[in-house]
Amino acid sequence: MATTLTQTATSASTSSNPKLRLRGGAAAPRSKKYTPPVFENKYEERKYQKERLAAAFRLFSKLGFDEGVAGHITVRDAVNPHAFWVNPYGVAFDLMTVSDLLLIDHDGNILENTGKPGDGQIYNAAGFAIHGAVHARRPDIHAAAHSHTTFGRAFSVLGRNVDIASHDAAQFADTVKLYGNFGGIVLDDEEGIRICEALGPHGKGVILQNHGILSAAQSVDAAVAYFVRLEQLCESQLMSDALGNPTSINQNDIEAVFASHGGEDEAFFQAQEMFEWIDHETGGDYKV
Repeated sequence: MATTLTQTATSASTSSNPKLRLRGGAAAPRSKKYTPPVFENKYEERKYQKERLAAAFRLFSKLGFDEGVAGHITVRDAVNPHAFWVNPYGVAFDLMTVSDLLLIDHDGNILENTGKPGDGQIYNAAGFAIHGAVHARRPDIHAAAHSHTTFGRAFSVLGRNVDIASHDAAQFADTVKLYGNFGGIVLDDEEGIRICEALGPHGKGVILQNHGILSAAQSVDAAVAYFVRLEQLCESQLMSDALGNPTSINQNDIEAVFASHGGEDEAFFQAQEMFEWIDHETGGDYKV
């Protein structure tokens, strides 16, 4: 039987510090390879983006990340990079479909008669203030997610950042930022800009003080993976704090873990099983 963890077949096996090969070796680094799809044109890419976005809302519902009408996930439009897709206000995450989604530009205008007439054709103003600033000011970010989750919200009231005290935390390293201000309901463009500034040029997640958490990435897949990671990290942080004083990891080990597991490619990979799961659970009915 083949092993998934083997010593490199060289003289290194007799070394005092043999190098190990994971997942069967360099030629087959993963048991199942996921690669982003290639599109023939931007309209085909747009269709895929919208399906991924609708699936992300279904995932958030299954994971208990939805509460009332709060929460929004967005993706930059492949056809018009100065606009992004977002959920309409008041449509339940577990009912979200592609045809519900709204396309809005950076000025807040709904484009192309998107969404279903019965949805009311409106979007969450707070969602626009946050996501509009991110998409307008950070062209390298293509997707962002924010929802009022239980543990993200609970941790955010502490007004501090997460500790790098576990392997999972080290996957973020210093890419989780703290926005240490609370201005009530985010309806002001300036508030959205300040949140974007807190995210910084390399941020993947933000602790929004007294509000919750937000993630940002180059794909919906990675943004979802980062959000799930950060929510779970907030949960474990709260438990660790209740039990005692967490011990941080040294910087060299943080850098090693981040180099292996902190990149967007890894986040994209980790998201695939979740998207496969929701596709199985729903039968893909979110694609209509």
